Amino acid sequence: MSRTEKDVIGEVELADNVYYGINTIRAKENFQITGTTADFDHIAALVRIKRSAAIANFKGKKLPEEKKDLILAACDRILKGELTNQFVIDVFQAGAGTSYNMNANEVIANLALEIGGKHKGDYSFIHPNDHVNMSQSTNDVIPTMIRLTAYNKGEHLLKELDLLVSSMKRKAKEFSDVVKTGRTHLQDAAPVTLGIEFSAWGYALEKDRNAIKQTLDYLLELNIGGTAVGTGINTAPGYQKNVVDEISRITGVNFYGSSNLPGIMEFMTDFARVMNSISDLALDITKISNDIRLLYSGPGAGIHEIKIPAVQQGSSIMPGKINPSIAEAMNMICHSVLGAQQALNFSVQAGQLELNVMMPHIDYELTRSENILTNGMKMFREKLIDGITADKAMCLEHMGKSFGSAALLNPYLGYDLVAQIVHEALETGKSIKTLAVATGKISAEDYDKVMASGVPK
Repeated sequence: MSRTEKDVIGEVELADNVYYGINTIRAKENFQITGTTADFDHIAALVRIKRSAAIANFKGKKLPEEKKDLILAACDRILKGELTNQFVIDVFQAGAGTSYNMNANEVIANLALEIGGKHKGDYSFIHPNDHVNMSQSTNDVIPTMIRLTAYNKGEHLLKELDLLVSSMKRKAKEFSDVVKTGRTHLQDAAPVTLGIEFSAWGYALEKDRNAIKQTLDYLLELNIGGTAVGTGINTAPGYQKNVVDEISRITGVNFYGSSNLPGIMEFMTDFARVMNSISDLALDITKISNDIRLLYSGPGAGIHEIKIPAVQQGSSIMPGKINPSIAEAMNMICHSVLGAQQALNFSVQAGQLELNVMMPHIDYELTRSENILTNGMKMFREKLIDGITADKAMCLEHMGKSFGSAALLNPYLGYDLVAQIVHEALETGKSIKTLAVATGKISAEDYDKVMASGVPK
């Protein structure tokens, strides 16, 4: 069984078991790029917008109640997980996301027709454009979809980040008495504790969390109701307020309508704000991953002041080798996010006059980054951070060899004399203590007290 649909370009034959229509099949054939299509978060956001629009159009006396009820019934079935395989548009597609929008319009229309006892394609009764897309344009639907989706994914990211911060704080407390040498320029520095290092990591991540939360608030402003160019042409009376109120009700999030619809339509900078804060998180997690890889390096010829959970064998040729695989994977995730930030910013600045047509790409880079960072942080916490232990013996051994604590002698011997002592210790192999006491300016007992005073409490 098949059906024929027609547009200004010509006719297309469609299998009767598909719910999308002629616009979708053309886009599906045109854009065979990645094989990646909308995930359920995107589908749900788009369908919630269509559902809310139907209610707003009914309240504005433009959409008859029977058609409204059928559209709502179709939307509710999709929101329960039905027909998600009918959303088939590649993430790289025609500008502005027209293909995404029409895919949703056609699937909802044909499902509504079926629910109403009509045949798919009987658009004289419920039309994808005239009824499902009533009071809308791709130009206000798609950025609204991105805002709903990115906000939702951002909330999940924040929850996972909160858990990671908590793990860092627990480890900071656990390792508060593990004294070790600090390192600056990868050289010996004044003593720290392993707990101090974890505390610093948690502090940085908490600042990232606050910044992301702040930028997510920019996504609460919606441009639905602007239709084609932000002027709201062809909308039902009271449409903007009614549709935003319904979106807020159905999502449980306090979205609000923009006071300048042309402005929010032209400028995609809100998405850059969110992406830039997420990329800052990626920068900090990259640094933490690098630190962990350094601290675990060895075990025989590296730092190896921490031990990590063994998650898999590390070599196909060297038996018993355990690599910091989770930290390495986290590095790659963060590198991908940092590249996505640059790519997104190129598309954000690419708007022209009344519209930025690069919205599908902006959406892809932002929401993909939210996904992989959320999943990555869960992996990072569960398979690495929570299982890290201290190699206390190695920390003590390094402390005994470190020249960094010599800085504690500066107030007593002066910078220049301490520098000479360190240089002589390196050249002769004599201990710092022996050489310091030999100056006659500090006793062995006072030396020990000075060293003890530099151990972090």
